[in-house]
Amino acid sequence: MKRKVWQHLIFSLFLTLSCATAASSHSEVFSEYSFEQAKQQAQKDSKYLLVDFTASWCPPCKKMESTTWTDESVQAWIKENAIAVQVDVDKDKKSTEALNVEAMPTIVLFTPQSGAKEFGRQVGFMGASELLQWLEGAKSGKTSVELEKQAESGGADVWEHLSKARDMQSSGKNAEALEEYLWLWNNIKAGDQNVGDLRRSMVPFELKKLTATYAPAKSKISEMRDAAEKAENRHDWLLLNGVLEDNARSLAWFDKTKNNPEQREIFKKHIGLLEPVLFSNTRYGDVANFLYPDPMAQLQELYKRAQDMKKPRPDTEVAKDFDAFPSMVLLLYGAYVGANRDAEAQKIADECLRLDDTPAMREGLKNMATGMRKAREALAKPAPNQAAK
Repeated sequence: MKRKVWQHLIFSLFLTLSCATAASSHSEVFSEYSFEQAKQQAQKDSKYLLVDFTASWCPPCKKMESTTWTDESVQAWIKENAIAVQVDVDKDKKSTEALNVEAMPTIVLFTPQSGAKEFGRQVGFMGASELLQWLEGAKSGKTSVELEKQAESGGADVWEHLSKARDMQSSGKNAEALEEYLWLWNNIKAGDQNVGDLRRSMVPFELKKLTATYAPAKSKISEMRDAAEKAENRHDWLLLNGVLEDNARSLAWFDKTKNNPEQREIFKKHIGLLEPVLFSNTRYGDVANFLYPDPMAQLQELYKRAQDMKKPRPDTEVAKDFDAFPSMVLLLYGAYVGANRDAEAQKIADECLRLDDTPAMREGLKNMATGMRKAREALAKPAPNQAAK
């Protein structure tokens, strides 16, 4: 039920739900301070500051109101150790945006030691015992990473290795850091719902930083990349090319195989890895031709995925106007504009607006069109030495 820090940044895990808008009850455990007043008072009294971001239309928030926040043990702990305030995300947008809150309920904790810096947060419904375990762990002096690791059943080893890798890297112990990152690479399953994103994003990002300053890391990653190619593991091969900043190799493979119909499914499977390679090399026509050859079908697929994101979860709510679709279609649309296929691009834009005619969609399409047309014009200009001739 808990969400890791990195998961808070991934919009696809947050879903919205239309609910009744009756005013939420206000448990006696919460003070009448504003967020800023509570922060000042907590610092003055050397107490913990507990901030509950809630909304009147959020069922999990209401469930916490009637269970967790009325629990005598929770109330006793807060009375002794903390100042607690509730923030209605619809009424206090400034505080909500300042703390990058997108899902409700979100509980943010500041400790006397962390001061104005957030100690940690929990997203989603928390029962009384679960909340108390987290609060007591913070009081005992455990770090937020240690608490996160403790809370995740089955993922403790992963978080332990990640924490150790970061510590080793920050202290210049590159060999030890590499060993920990390689453990993560080899032991996290990409499809794991809880930690799979670490292998797809965070671990490659950290490895890339390590290879830039530690030659043995680059050598080891090169070996892994070659082994992935030999095993025809195209996903890992593309990822590791990015780690090694050798996307030219990915581009060469793409050019060699793009006209082979049998490769189309492979391209489709790895769109997320191929898009940045092709876009960074201004290969907009290739994106349109080979990644999105049927843009209308792709739009329907993206729209379905965006709608699935809005299905209710039992423990979490997000902002009522959450809509991932506008951001999901921009590269598809931009590729056709960049490829100078304006008639098809217009059909894509029209279909986007038919499916989701919102200010966000209109603004996104407009900005993407402007940017891609400028890029297209820049490509059409002759190079300076050619112009001189």
